[in-house]
Amino acid sequence: MTDLQSQALATGLVKHFEEVAHTRMRDMPIVNPALRVEVVGFERTAQGIVGVLVTPWFMNLVLLPDQGDDWRELPLGSECIHGFASGRYVFQVAGDETTGRYQTCSLLSPVLEIADQASAVAVAHAALDALHDRQHHDLESSTHAAEVARRWHGDDVPDVATPDATATSPETTMSRRAFLGGRRDDHGPAT
Repeated sequence: MTDLQSQALATGLVKHFEEVAHTRMRDMPIVNPALRVEVVGFERTAQGIVGVLVTPWFMNLVLLPDQGDDWRELPLGSECIHGFASGRYVFQVAGDETTGRYQTCSLLSPVLEIADQASAVAVAHAALDALHDRQHHDLESSTHAAEVARRWHGDDVPDVATPDATATSPETTMSRRAFLGGRRDDHGPAT
C-alpha cells in the first residue's frame, strides 16, 4: 500500500465515521457533542501505519496496512497481537467496502470525560507517544496477553474437574443434606 493509499484509507475512515456520527450514533447518550471525527498522528511502523481515530463516542489506536498489504485475507472481527515498544496489544480487524481493512485497539470508550477536541487530540498524541516509549512497557499486561492466548488454545490449562487433594479434609466436608439442614454432619446440629 502506498502513502497515497494509506492517506486515502485514513480519509475514508474519517468520512465513514462522520457518516456514522450523523446517522446511527446521532442522539445516542454515549456521544460527546464537543468532539468530532479526526485521525491523529499516523506514521509508518514495522506493524503498519499507526495512528489514533477520535470519534465523539470512542478513541482507538488504528493500524492501517502498509505497502504491498491490504489484509483482505484476515477475517473481519479476528484478533491480531502487535508488539510496540511499550508492549503487546490486541487489535481487532475491521472494515467494509468503503473503508477497506484496518485494525483497531480501544483506548477510550465512551469519551464523555474529554472536554473538547483539542483535549482529545492531546490525549491521542500522548497515547501514541506512550505506545512508542519503552519506559511505558507494561510487562504485566503483556504477560496476561500471553496467558490468555495460551489458555484460549488449551495449552497448560489445569483440569478443573480434578479436585486438589489438599483442598478438603474429613473435618471440613459436609453433605449437601447436612448443609441445607443446618447440621455439621448427619448426626447433629451445626455448632
